[in-house]
Order: sequence, then C-alpha cells, then structure tokens
Amino acid sequence: MEGAAREVKEAPPRLVEDGRVVGFGVFREPFRELNIKEADIFRVRNPRLRPLGALRLKEWQHFGVIHPEHYFGMVIFDAKFMGVSFIYHYRRGTGEMHEHSRQAPGGRARVAESVWRGECSFSARGYSLGVENRLEDGFHGVSLSADSPRKPGIRGEFRMLEDLSRFQPLVVVSPFGPNRPLYTHKAACPVEGRLTVGDEVIDLDPARDVCLLDEQKAFYPYRSFWRWMTFAGYDSRGRLLAANLCHNNIADDERYSENCYWVNGRLHLTGAARFGFSEADVLGPWFIKTTDGSVDVEFRPRGERAERIRVGPLLSDFHQPFGTFRGKLAWGSEEYSVEDLFGLCEHHVTRY
Repeated sequence: MEGAAREVKEAPPRLVEDGRVVGFGVFREPFRELNIKEADIFRVRNPRLRPLGALRLKEWQHFGVIHPEHYFGMVIFDAKFMGVSFIYHYRRGTGEMHEHSRQAPGGRARVAESVWRGECSFSARGYSLGVENRLEDGFHGVSLSADSPRKPGIRGEFRMLEDLSRFQPLVVVSPFGPNRPLYTHKAACPVEGRLTVGDEVIDLDPARDVCLLDEQKAFYPYRSFWRWMTFAGYDSRGRLLAANLCHNNIADDERYSENCYWVNGRLHLTGAARFGFSEADVLGPWFIKTTDGSVDVEFRPRGERAERIRVGPLLSDFHQPFGTFRGKLAWGSEEYSVEDLFGLCEHHVTRY
C-alpha cells in the first residue's frame, strides 16, 4: 500500500467497545466483526438506550458491473425509516437504459453486518436482489430478478472475485464527530457469471469484466451531502486501473477520507478530493482532482440514474450519472493514463 501520508492500521477484532469507536483511519484488512450499531453516538452512556442511536445508521451494498457493451448497477439500501433497491441496465453502444426499482417500509431491506460473511436481501412483487458475502472465501455472490410489463426483465447471477491475496480493498472509518463513524469498504475486482436482459444473454468474463463494490455504514448528520466518483477498466498495457474519490461532511478530509486508486489491485491512498461540475446540469462535464495531484480526471456523463424522495421533512435528492473518464493517475515518477474508462459519479443531498 502506498500513497498519502495517512496512518494505516491493523483492524481491531471489533470496531466498537463499550459504545466507543476504538479507531478511525485506514485499515489493512476488512473487519471480521463490524459491530458499528453499538456506537454510542449520542453519548448517553446507558447501554439500554444505545439501540436508539442505531436508528440513525444508513447502510448499503452497491455493485457496478462493467462489460465492454453493458453496465449494470444495483443497490440494497437500508435507511431505517424505509428501504430502497434498484437494478438498472445501460447499453453502452446505444445509450438505452432500463431500470427496475422498489421502495418499502423500514425493515424490508436487509444489509449484512459486514462483507466478511453475511447476506443482504430485498424482495418485492416481481423483484428480488440478494447478496451472499463470502469474503473469507474470496467472493461476493449476487442473484437478481426484476420484471415489469413495460420493460425488459433483468435476471441472473454473478460472482465478484475479491481475492484478498491479489486485490487490496479500501477499508476506512472516518469521523463525523468524536464517536460518530462512517465506515466503508471499496474494491474493484474481476467478475464472472451470466446476466440476461429480456432474451439477450450476457456472459461475464473475469479476464475482461470488472465489478465495483461500495459497502457503507454511516451515522450521517441530518443534513448531509456527498460527491463521489469511481471507475475501473484495463489500460493499453493490460493493467487494471480503478479509483474511488469522495467529498462529504467529513471536516478533516486530508486526514480522513476514502480517496484512493488501484493499479492491478495495489492500493494507493491520495489527498482530499475536489469536484467541479454544475449542480444544475449533472450531465455536463465534471472535473475531479485530488489536492496532492495524484488524480486528475475529466468525467463525461452518458446518462444517469436519478431519484428524489420526500417524506415530510425528510429528503433524498440523488443523481448518479454514468459515463467515461479521461486523465491521469500518478504517484512519484509513476503515471498511468486513464483513457475512456467507464464509471460513475454521484451528487446526493439529504435531510434524514
């Protein structure tokens, strides 16, 4: 692991002890036991009242599957007051997009305690998305089925091959406050399996195709925002390049962030991320840099997945444009050219 001057730690057996987060920062390995729900975010010191704080926890697992001709995005999101899931397919050559999405009352979305071992699920009429996390065995298995009378159905199974001996994940715990954590696990790895859109069968080849994983559990402040980007693909020399940058409510984002890039699974940490784009036109160009100059890319959207949810005073205004990135990744004398690699950005403003 190389990169910005941030301390890299060994993951403790448990993230929280007696209500207190035992460590913030970047960790060498995934947590075996991620008991983030036990954090005493309100400092009530009464163990019986700590479960009330868990109602503030927002958690999800998101996968993005990149194929030369297709992109599939999907999520299971538990906001506690409600659950949300979507599956969409984008045909890169024509710009055609089909989305299936569902919302449900709180408790319907199930998210695993950690990606080390556990299951996620969301089901509704004509719709199911399930995740089998087996990181100890080097994979995440995903099964999906979504139908609609007016859209092509999307179904199938795939495995994201997160072999920890080859691919170093980004594992970060950052503070919104003294004991208010944001945890995330990010990775970009080969993928295998088969998906169908309507009657079209799409085989996923782990020598060519890539899957992006975004797992997050966070006690967001009531008013929150994030700008996020990720991409992955192979360069002209056959190296797997990927990146993940985010700018959010974390105050000291030079010290605490989820900013990094990967070269053939090797993780490089970066400085803080800065996003230049028009909030009024998220399909215009985005210009994204890190303060240390290690990432400098331009994003050209080709489409977006967007949703606005408002329930009384609660708000989620979500934009996820997808498209291609160009620019460079650099550290010291090493520089890697990013040439039309596929990925996505997000601009999300919330009150929840």
